[in-house]
Amino acid sequence: MAEPAPPSSSSSSKPSSMVAGKSDAEVEELLDRMLTRLALCDDSKLEPLLSKLLPICISSLSSNSAAVRNKVLEILSHVNKRVKLQPDIGLPLSELWELYSESGATPIIRNFCIVYIEMAFQRVSAKEKEDLAPILLVNISKLPVQHQEIILRIIVKVIGECHSSQIGDEVAAKYKKVNNPQDRDLFIEFCLHTMLYQRVSQSGGYPGLSFVQANRVTGKQQLQRDEILLRKLGILNVIQAMDLSPELAYPLYIVASVDCEEPVVKRGEELLKKKA
Repeated sequence: MAEPAPPSSSSSSKPSSMVAGKSDAEVEELLDRMLTRLALCDDSKLEPLLSKLLPICISSLSSNSAAVRNKVLEILSHVNKRVKLQPDIGLPLSELWELYSESGATPIIRNFCIVYIEMAFQRVSAKEKEDLAPILLVNISKLPVQHQEIILRIIVKVIGECHSSQIGDEVAAKYKKVNNPQDRDLFIEFCLHTMLYQRVSQSGGYPGLSFVQANRVTGKQQLQRDEILLRKLGILNVIQAMDLSPELAYPLYIVASVDCEEPVVKRGEELLKKKA
């Protein structure tokens, strides 16, 4: 996988290189020191420590040593307990995405990375979110389906939080660069399903979507009214900014023009008239 990973860094500083060439005993000793340092670290100093510790820790999961992997899991368990209830403690989003994107990353590393990437997105600034979200779309069609869905939900959540009223030129340019047909079509399909998503009907179904499609949009957690409204408005702004061909953009505009929320209808009709 060859997607870009911001920010760039020298190979010597990559998390995987920090443990490369070390014996299992040396890696286990390194991780043991990290666990001790983590346990003694005050919460106010935890974030900078995690920016170095977490990527190195996760990259060590590729080891064939059960002792190393168990030490990693011990560290991650400690991290989870410390940060779960403290959303103000940031996680190293860019470093985790870089580790995930490395061509040599093993499935177990990617599986753990995606968990913490999802958690990290909830803790970073709006600027960092909106800058990284479109980059996550590059080569997304080559990822495992489960990871595709997690990343698409992250992206659309960011779109709702950051672009429901407008989208800046710099970020719009990044979405325009998603020109690989497979990546673009996957994103547009997910956006269309999100536009079709409505609150549960009295019959227990989702009008216009199958249960599988609805769960793909929500991650099996029903979205609140305000959340889905903002995501739909954000999607319309991003789709317009991508300057797509009519056959790709019109279905989303048409669905928007018959939505149950007036702001979505108004925006959909506005875009239909503008592009017709």
